[in-house]
Amino acid sequence: MGKYLYCIIKEKNPKKFGQVYTINQGNLAMVVSETKAKDYALTREYLLGHQKVIEKLMQRGYDVLPMRFGIVAKNTKDVKEKILKAKSKEFLEAFGKVQGKVELGLKALWRDISSVFQEIGENKEIQIAKKQAQKNPSQFRVAAVGELVGKVLEQKRAKEAQKILGPLKKLAADCAERNLVGESMIFNSAFLVPKAKEKEFDQRVEEIGQEHNQRIKFIYVGPVPPYNFVNLCF
Repeated sequence: MGKYLYCIIKEKNPKKFGQVYTINQGNLAMVVSETKAKDYALTREYLLGHQKVIEKLMQRGYDVLPMRFGIVAKNTKDVKEKILKAKSKEFLEAFGKVQGKVELGLKALWRDISSVFQEIGENKEIQIAKKQAQKNPSQFRVAAVGELVGKVLEQKRAKEAQKILGPLKKLAADCAERNLVGESMIFNSAFLVPKAKEKEFDQRVEEIGQEHNQRIKFIYVGPVPPYNFVNLCF
């Protein structure tokens, strides 16, 4: 039977959590389950199952180093020797970064992107470029207007993001910017927050949401495994 890998925790003694259990090496333990499969399809069901195991361990008070989805080790010996023992220094350094902290995610999206483009259209440089394109509607001039609109939109996005994220970054140990999806998204940020400041962070997010509610929609998630702050290599 192979060993499906979920996460690493700090634990000296063997533990069992329902269908999953630990393989221990020194002060580290890999949380695993038995499996006959060598590969797993990237389905919602499997992803949620992977995530739930890690989140339940977090609820028990464990700091975790999450494994990416779908990793299967050949046997117990490989987990101990090739992973936990071989990479112990790297894992302990990673624990030093995430210990006593949680990852919280916040996305911000403009509720009405058309009104944002109207505001951008009031930019003098864009107005001049549009008039020039109307007088001489060459492909080059039309493209130049599009590029200018994109540039001003990015500047507007950065300005609003900085205003909102500034107070939150002061409460976090680290912050990671993730990819934006669509024109409406202002930012997509992950925060590594000390557990002692989690309630204060929650409160600040709520205040920001109320302050900007008419203009911006916020999506707040967490605590979740610190995927954005742990990069385990094998």
